[in-house]
Amino acid sequence: MRNPWPNCAPLPRHAAAVLSVLHLTAPDSETLAQLTEREWRAALDYADRERLTLALRDAGRDAMPGWVRERVDRDAEANQVRMRGIAATYSQIAAWLNAEQLEFVFLKGMTHAPLFGLPGTSRVQYDIDLWLRGDHALRAQRLLLAQGYESMPGTEELPTDHLPALVRKTGWQWRGDFFDPEIPLPIELHVQFWNRKQERFDAPGTEDFPRRRITCAIDGEPLPTLHPADAAGYASLHVLRHLLTGSVRIFHVYEVAAMLHATAGNVAFWEEWQRLHPPGLRRLETLSFRLAREWFGCTVAPEVGEELAALSAPSRAWFDGFALSPAVLAFRPNKDHLWLHLTLLDTRRDAWLVALQRILPLRLPAAAGDSFVADGELSWRDWLRWRVHWIAHAARRAWHHARALPAVAVSAGRWWRRVRRIPG
Repeated sequence: MRNPWPNCAPLPRHAAAVLSVLHLTAPDSETLAQLTEREWRAALDYADRERLTLALRDAGRDAMPGWVRERVDRDAEANQVRMRGIAATYSQIAAWLNAEQLEFVFLKGMTHAPLFGLPGTSRVQYDIDLWLRGDHALRAQRLLLAQGYESMPGTEELPTDHLPALVRKTGWQWRGDFFDPEIPLPIELHVQFWNRKQERFDAPGTEDFPRRRITCAIDGEPLPTLHPADAAGYASLHVLRHLLTGSVRIFHVYEVAAMLHATAGNVAFWEEWQRLHPPGLRRLETLSFRLAREWFGCTVAPEVGEELAALSAPSRAWFDGFALSPAVLAFRPNKDHLWLHLTLLDTRRDAWLVALQRILPLRLPAAAGDSFVADGELSWRDWLRWRVHWIAHAARRAWHHARALPAVAVSAGRWWRRVRRIPG
């Protein structure tokens, strides 16, 4: 498939260079090799923020100047230290929950890495996600609080499918290093796999995920995780949820693309996926598959090809016109994801509610998570710095949404013209 990034005008050259070399069937390292030192620093900052640095190291090493190779090699070594610490935390959490006879499943993260066709060493992870049914989740929350975890500020009222994130306040503060082994690891206790109230449509079949759970060995220890077909489905739903809210991370799409590419010849896997997941769930997952293919040109199994061809005409029209919009959002604010969301809703009331929520978001952003100092140990200087940081973050988000508003009318016109051309 054609690599869309070298000619993607809204992307600055450094970002286009990073994405171009990650394309799975037509990688382009020419722009990467031509970056100036200043552009390389911007490219590394972009890759860090999008969690692409280690994938860039694997795909673009030959195009890197020596100082960049040294930098990403240091990042890879630091990530190894981080991953060992994360694995130990997985084991500790599992021991605590098993001792209380709680039913749980690890989501995403290192337990899914073998499925996605990416080396575990190339995955950057900043939190741990688990699913527990409601009463078990509350018991797990109390257990973790007793073990020294605390609620992260600003996460209590967020519209998510998990309880407020928990973290140990170790005194760590942000020092500009995305691979710092001492970055605290938040724990998110999920109570559902899809938030129907927030998205205003169902993901049928996700309620069956827990009963199909399997075990996955991490450092020789078996841990409960999702069945491979459900793991692929959950990763796809995670991408879709963030796509529809305008907050998708490039790495999560790249991860899905790598999974599709690695399993393209695995007929048994995709036949089982089709058997286990009802049509309504497959339709939602396939939206993320289409996005992954548009961005990174992955090959797909024939079964996935059938599902891609079966997408509704409005959904296909959105990808034909707006597939790259979520990737350029950080550089050219837009609300193009709204039109895809509208294709998935059944009632006019839901459409209006979603449109108002997306166009005029009224919820303040969560508190900036760059300081993990216990409240009693927070100096007034740290408190002031933290508040200034949050105010600046909130102002940037407000400006981002304000800049996106003028583009909504233009985007709506483009979408309306596409919809009118759909037969029937």
